[in-house]
Amino acid sequence: MRGHVMSKHGILIGIAVVLLGSWGCGNKKGSPGASSANGTDDSEGGELAAPRGAVNKSGGDSVSATMGPAGGRLDIASGARVEIPPGTLSEATDVVLAVSQGTTAFKNSEHEKAYGPVFEVSPAMAAPEGQSIRVSIPLASYPEGWGEVSLGYEYPEGARVGAEDSEHTKWQYENAKLSGGRAVAEVSELAGYRLQFVLTNLEAQ
Repeated sequence: MRGHVMSKHGILIGIAVVLLGSWGCGNKKGSPGASSANGTDDSEGGELAAPRGAVNKSGGDSVSATMGPAGGRLDIASGARVEIPPGTLSEATDVVLAVSQGTTAFKNSEHEKAYGPVFEVSPAMAAPEGQSIRVSIPLASYPEGWGEVSLGYEYPEGARVGAEDSEHTKWQYENAKLSGGRAVAEVSELAGYRLQFVLTNLEAQ
């Protein structure tokens, strides 16, 4: 009789061990953490995932968005806008549009004046052949006596003479036009530096 009881206890213990083992294996198989982490290829190595379509985003003094080959548009509260055409970016890229430090580059001449905010778009980029990057600000009409709006853009010229780790930049102009209540410039590339729209004083010429 005692042997029979011991045998029953042994059977019960054996069943408990089997059940515990089965539960442990099942729990590992159904672990949500393991499957979701391994199934997301985009996050491996910290790489950005390129969006499938164009990205449109707005912000205050600055706005940033991850864009891909489809391009997109960024706007900030000052009215500055950049429109990046498809094909400009070959991979997922963080694009930033932001208000930038002011400049006195256009205050030394009577025949021109800065109009709107100083802003910048980064990183540097170039549109594919046959397309343009559109940069614009609100401008319904020219102020009296002023016209022929242009986009001034800053670009690097090299290291400043006599200074270490200091970059010398210059400003160049790109023709712009009025379109849909905005001053619009279509450029083939952006250097990643400051941008400023400029008006010409027709009366001072």
